[in-house]
Amino acid sequence: MPIQLQIHAASDTLNDTFAKTLREDPDHARALRQAIAAGHTIAGAHFNGQPVAVAAVDDGTLLWMVVHPSTRGRGVGTDFLRLLEQHQGGPLSLPPECRRPG
Repeated sequence: MPIQLQIHAASDTLNDTFAKTLREDPDHARALRQAIAAGHTIAGAHFNGQPVAVAAVDDGTLLWMVVHPSTRGRGVGTDFLRLLEQHQGGPLSLPPECRRPG
C-alpha cells in the first residue's frame, strides 16, 4: 500500500482531517488536540489522497502514531515510520510501548 507523508502545520482543522482515522480511538483524538495545542509536529500518512495514519513528533521523538483500523496489517505503520525517519534524517526515539519491526 503506497503511502505519502505529509507534515501538517498545527491547526484545529487537523481534528477534522484525521477524524475518520481516529474515530475508534477517542484517547488519541484527545492526544491530537493536545499535540496541536503544544505545537508538536503532526504528520499524516495518505493513500489516494485520504489520511490513513497520523502521528505526533516532538524533537526527534515519536510521541504516538495511529493507523486507521481498515489499513492495519498492510505495512502502513512500518512504511509511515520509515518515511518519518527519512524526513527526520535519522531514527526517531520511540515511546516505551512501541517496538521496531523486524
